[in-house]
Amino acid sequence: MIRVEENILLRNFTTLRIGGEAKYFLIIKNEDDLKEAISFAKKSKLAIFVLGGGSNILVSDSGFSGLVIKNEIKGIKFIEQMDGEVVLEVGSGENLDNVIALSVIRKLSGLENLSGIPGTIGGASVQNAGAYGVELKDCLVSISGINLATGKKINYRNFNCQYGYRDSIFKKNKKIIITKITLKLSKKPLYNLEYLGLRAKLSDDKGLTVEKIRKAVLDIRAKKLPDWHKVGTAGSFFKNLIINQSKFDELKEIFPLMPGFFESVGMIKVPLAWILDNVCNLKNYRVGDVCLYEKQPIVLVNLGGATEKDVINFTKEVSRIIKEKINLNIEWEVERIN
Repeated sequence: MIRVEENILLRNFTTLRIGGEAKYFLIIKNEDDLKEAISFAKKSKLAIFVLGGGSNILVSDSGFSGLVIKNEIKGIKFIEQMDGEVVLEVGSGENLDNVIALSVIRKLSGLENLSGIPGTIGGASVQNAGAYGVELKDCLVSISGINLATGKKINYRNFNCQYGYRDSIFKKNKKIIITKITLKLSKKPLYNLEYLGLRAKLSDDKGLTVEKIRKAVLDIRAKKLPDWHKVGTAGSFFKNLIINQSKFDELKEIFPLMPGFFESVGMIKVPLAWILDNVCNLKNYRVGDVCLYEKQPIVLVNLGGATEKDVINFTKEVSRIIKEKINLNIEWEVERIN
């Protein structure tokens, strides 16, 4: 049975450490809990927000006036297949990196490049979390959940999820609450070393393994990113730039060293961190208790006393500077909750 609490401070549940109180708050452990929570919200005519690991979100200073459901639906099941692959069924409230660690122990390939990303696997599947050339969708088979509007169970195959760069149907349709994720991993070495920094770090290794790749990824992240256990951060706050070829060529004329990577036909991905550092000179840019991280400027850090308002004002100024320098608009990767 669920236990509803009132006036719970949300900043204690987010990695950015910002946010006011949830009017109502409860924890779910299974689908029955979720159905009971939905019923409570409907009876009380409350909006619902589902909270996972608290990463990748900015919660309003005034909090959330509806019901916050803390997702702690657990369960990890490895299912052997005949073709050298393994199906992995995971409860949406499981910690993503714990799932990756378990798959690596079993020498299964597919998730290792995502090592060290904070949050739950449910949140990662909404966001289509990605790092070092890999996105969660690359391994994803299907998503199960419940439709808030109807209360009925749903199941989406990968191709129904409308996955894109840090995007999915679940980001657009807030009526779907994910309960289970099904992935397919490989016993065969299907390593992705597209990311140059990862490839360089492993260049001297003979006999690559998923264990070595995971360790290399964790080492790179530790050197580039702040430890969210020690400092308030939501990870990459902004999305990288996806621009057409003509705009890329135009910028390349002005900034010859600017990197670019194929995204899709006619579209190029440009690392925003490079622009922030080399074009805008914003690495370690700070206003009050908000700053861009000194080692990776796409990451925003709360130095202790920042508020939602501080972050919004700060990001508006960063956006203005980028617009002034290269005439492009940037988007948040982080989701705003109010």
